[in-house]
Amino acid sequence: MKALFKAQDGLLVALVGAIFLYASRDLDMGVPRNMGPGMFPVVLSALTIVFGLLIAVVNVVRDVTLPRQFPWLGLCGVVASIALYALLIERLGIALTTLCAISVLALVIPRMKWLETVLLSIGVSAFLWLTFVLGLGMPLRLFPGF
Repeated sequence: MKALFKAQDGLLVALVGAIFLYASRDLDMGVPRNMGPGMFPVVLSALTIVFGLLIAVVNVVRDVTLPRQFPWLGLCGVVASIALYALLIERLGIALTTLCAISVLALVIPRMKWLETVLLSIGVSAFLWLTFVLGLGMPLRLFPGF
């Protein structure tokens, strides 16, 4: 029972990956040269499951101290950030939506400064723009109206 308690963090990550893998089961995978809409979620879900199981194994093998309280503030910040991103991406574009989402996350990270938040937002926005708009040809705007 003690080993299960130590492995709970990794098993939770693996469970989230399994849920997303199950949710993407009906999407067409395509082939590596011509990826379908299901390729990206399936690959990310599989990686999430693998890394979650790896975390669980490492926690069981290594003697780690677990936090005494569950980090509810961090969990709420991540959920709020994802929901905000989903709601604002079409209206504000990649850059402003990323700034808003990372700002929400910065509120729950006490060490994060405003300059770090802006620089991280710029870097993540550039990466998303290059990956999804230029690389995959998705019709996303960088800014509203652009």
